Amino acid sequence: MYPYYYYGSAVTMMPIAVLVAIILGIVLYFTFLRKENEGKYTGWKETVYNFFNFNKFYTEEIMKLLYVMLTAAFTVIGIFMLFINLTTGLILLVVGNVALRVSYEMIMMFVILCRKTVSMDKKMDKVVAFYGDDFDDGKCEEVEEEEDDTLEFSCGGDCGGCSVEGCGGMPEDFKLDTDKETEE
Repeated sequence: MYPYYYYGSAVTMMPIAVLVAIILGIVLYFTFLRKENEGKYTGWKETVYNFFNFNKFYTEEIMKLLYVMLTAAFTVIGIFMLFINLTTGLILLVVGNVALRVSYEMIMMFVILCRKTVSMDKKMDKVVAFYGDDFDDGKCEEVEEEEDDTLEFSCGGDCGGCSVEGCGGMPEDFKLDTDKETEE
Protein backbone atom coordinates (compact mmCIF):
# COMPACT_ATOMS: atom_id res chain seq x y z
CA MET A 1 0.00 0.00 0.00
CA TYR A 2 2.63 2.58 1.11
CA PRO A 3 6.11 2.47 -0.34
CA TYR A 4 8.93 1.00 1.73
CA TYR A 5 10.64 4.35 2.31
CA TYR A 6 7.50 5.71 4.06
CA TYR A 7 7.79 3.17 6.88
CA GLY A 8 11.54 3.67 7.04
CA SER A 9 11.24 7.43 7.51
CA ALA A 10 8.62 6.96 10.25
CA VAL A 11 10.98 4.64 12.10
CA THR A 12 13.80 7.14 11.69
CA MET A 13 11.68 10.10 12.82
CA MET A 14 10.39 8.40 15.99
CA PRO A 15 13.66 8.60 18.00
CA ILE A 16 14.13 12.20 16.87
CA ALA A 17 10.59 13.08 18.01
CA VAL A 18 11.19 11.37 21.38
CA LEU A 19 14.48 13.25 21.83
CA VAL A 20 12.85 16.60 20.99
CA ALA A 21 10.01 15.85 23.43
CA ILE A 22 12.47 15.02 26.22
CA ILE A 23 14.48 18.19 25.61
CA LEU A 24 11.30 20.31 25.46
CA GLY A 25 10.04 18.75 28.70
CA ILE A 26 13.30 19.46 30.51
CA VAL A 27 13.43 23.07 29.27
CA LEU A 28 9.80 23.68 30.28
CA TYR A 29 10.33 22.08 33.66
CA PHE A 30 13.31 24.24 34.57
CA THR A 31 11.96 27.51 33.11
CA PHE A 32 8.16 27.60 33.10
CA LEU A 33 7.26 25.21 35.94
CA ARG A 34 9.60 26.47 38.67
CA LYS A 35 8.13 27.14 42.12
CA GLU A 36 9.17 30.79 41.87
CA ASN A 37 6.68 31.24 38.99
CA GLU A 38 3.64 30.36 41.11
CA GLY A 39 1.08 33.16 40.88
CA LYS A 40 3.08 34.91 38.17
CA TYR A 41 0.98 33.79 35.20
CA THR A 42 -2.58 34.63 34.21
CA GLY A 43 -5.03 33.24 31.68
CA TRP A 44 -4.14 30.12 29.74
CA LYS A 45 -0.56 30.15 31.06
CA GLU A 46 -1.89 29.93 34.62
CA THR A 47 -4.11 27.00 33.64
CA VAL A 48 -1.17 25.18 32.04
CA TYR A 49 1.09 25.97 35.03
CA ASN A 50 -1.50 24.68 37.53
CA PHE A 51 -2.18 21.57 35.43
CA PHE A 52 1.47 20.52 35.17
CA ASN A 53 2.26 21.39 38.81
CA PHE A 54 -0.77 19.44 40.06
CA ASN A 55 -2.17 22.51 41.83
CA LYS A 56 -5.68 21.42 40.85
CA PHE A 57 -6.79 17.82 40.96
CA TYR A 58 -9.28 16.65 38.35
CA THR A 59 -9.70 13.13 39.70
CA GLU A 60 -12.51 14.13 42.06
CA GLU A 61 -14.65 15.60 39.26
CA ILE A 62 -13.97 12.63 36.99
CA MET A 63 -14.89 10.19 39.77
CA LYS A 64 -18.14 12.06 40.48
CA LEU A 65 -19.07 11.96 36.80
CA LEU A 66 -18.29 8.24 36.58
CA TYR A 67 -20.29 7.56 39.74
CA VAL A 68 -23.38 9.37 38.45
CA MET A 69 -23.14 7.64 35.07
CA LEU A 70 -22.68 4.18 36.61
CA THR A 71 -25.47 4.73 39.13
CA ALA A 72 -27.84 5.76 36.34
CA ALA A 73 -26.76 2.73 34.28
CA PHE A 74 -27.23 0.29 37.19
CA THR A 75 -30.64 1.76 37.98
CA VAL A 76 -31.94 1.78 34.38
CA ILE A 77 -30.60 -1.71 33.63
CA GLY A 78 -31.95 -2.95 36.98
CA ILE A 79 -35.42 -1.61 36.18
CA PHE A 80 -35.36 -3.31 32.77
CA MET A 81 -34.09 -6.51 34.36
CA LEU A 82 -37.08 -6.49 36.75
CA PHE A 83 -39.30 -7.36 33.78
CA ILE A 84 -36.98 -10.16 32.60
CA ASN A 85 -35.81 -11.66 35.89
CA LEU A 86 -37.10 -10.21 39.17
CA THR A 87 -34.22 -11.48 41.32
CA THR A 88 -31.49 -10.22 39.00
CA GLY A 89 -33.21 -6.86 38.66
CA LEU A 90 -33.52 -6.40 42.43
CA ILE A 91 -29.92 -7.48 43.01
CA LEU A 92 -28.68 -5.05 40.39
CA LEU A 93 -30.84 -2.23 41.74
CA VAL A 94 -30.02 -2.69 45.41
CA VAL A 95 -26.70 -4.53 45.74
CA GLY A 96 -25.21 -3.02 42.60
CA ASN A 97 -25.89 0.55 43.68
CA VAL A 98 -24.80 -0.07 47.28
CA ALA A 99 -21.56 -1.77 46.15
CA LEU A 100 -20.93 1.07 43.72
CA ARG A 101 -21.44 3.66 46.46
CA VAL A 102 -19.14 1.86 48.91
CA SER A 103 -16.44 1.49 46.25
CA TYR A 104 -16.77 5.14 45.28
CA GLU A 105 -16.52 6.29 48.90
CA MET A 106 -13.40 4.17 49.46
CA ILE A 107 -11.69 5.73 46.44
CA MET A 108 -12.87 9.24 47.34
CA MET A 109 -11.43 8.93 50.86
CA PHE A 110 -7.95 8.85 49.35
CA VAL A 111 -8.68 11.67 46.92
CA ILE A 112 -10.12 13.91 49.65
CA LEU A 113 -7.27 13.01 52.00
CA CYS A 114 -4.81 14.10 49.35
CA ARG A 115 -6.72 17.36 48.73
CA LYS A 116 -6.86 18.17 52.45
CA THR A 117 -3.17 17.37 52.89
CA VAL A 118 -2.24 19.72 50.05
CA SER A 119 -4.50 22.40 51.56
CA MET A 120 -2.84 22.02 54.98
CA ASP A 121 0.59 22.15 53.37
CA LYS A 122 -0.25 25.44 51.65
CA LYS A 123 -1.55 26.87 54.94
CA MET A 124 1.61 25.77 56.74
CA ASP A 125 3.71 27.51 54.08
CA LYS A 126 1.85 30.74 54.92
CA VAL A 127 2.47 30.21 58.66
CA VAL A 128 6.18 29.62 58.10
CA ALA A 129 6.34 32.66 55.82
CA PHE A 130 4.62 34.80 58.48
CA TYR A 131 6.56 33.64 61.52
CA GLY A 132 9.77 32.78 59.76
CA ASP A 133 11.63 29.52 59.77
CA ASP A 134 13.40 30.10 63.08
CA PHE A 135 11.40 27.60 65.14
CA ASP A 136 14.32 25.19 65.39
CA ASP A 137 17.46 27.15 64.70
CA GLY A 138 19.56 24.95 66.98
CA LYS A 139 20.75 27.81 69.21
CA CYS A 140 19.04 26.73 72.43
CA GLU A 141 20.19 23.45 73.88
CA GLU A 142 19.16 21.69 77.06
CA VAL A 143 22.12 21.62 79.41
CA GLU A 144 21.05 19.66 82.45
CA GLU A 145 18.10 18.83 84.66
CA GLU A 146 18.48 19.85 88.28
CA GLU A 147 17.02 18.05 91.27
CA ASP A 148 14.04 20.41 91.54
CA ASP A 149 12.97 19.57 87.95
CA THR A 150 14.09 22.94 86.64
CA LEU A 151 15.80 22.89 83.26
CA GLU A 152 18.72 25.12 82.47
CA PHE A 153 19.25 26.23 78.90
CA SER A 154 22.19 27.79 77.18
CA CYS A 155 21.74 29.73 73.96
CA GLY A 156 24.22 32.54 73.95
CA GLY A 157 21.82 35.16 75.24
CA ASP A 158 20.28 36.09 71.89
CA CYS A 159 16.88 34.40 72.18
CA GLY A 160 15.28 37.37 73.94
CA GLY A 161 12.61 35.23 75.58
CA CYS A 162 14.16 35.10 79.04
CA SER A 163 13.20 37.09 82.06
CA VAL A 164 16.44 36.17 83.85
CA GLU A 165 19.06 38.76 83.14
CA GLY A 166 22.05 37.46 81.21
CA CYS A 167 21.13 33.78 81.49
CA GLY A 168 20.26 33.29 77.85
CA GLY A 169 17.95 30.41 78.75
CA MET A 170 14.47 29.77 80.02
CA PRO A 171 13.01 31.68 82.96
CA GLU A 172 13.73 30.35 86.45
CA ASP A 173 10.08 29.61 87.12
CA PHE A 174 9.97 27.17 84.18
CA LYS A 175 9.36 23.74 85.71
CA LEU A 176 8.53 20.35 84.30
CA ASP A 177 5.43 18.53 85.48
CA THR A 178 7.22 15.20 85.75
CA ASP A 179 6.19 14.69 89.37
CA LYS A 180 2.49 15.02 88.44
CA GLU A 181 2.87 12.58 85.55
CA THR A 182 4.61 9.94 87.69
CA GLU A 183 1.99 10.21 90.45
CA GLU A 184 -0.84 9.46 88.01
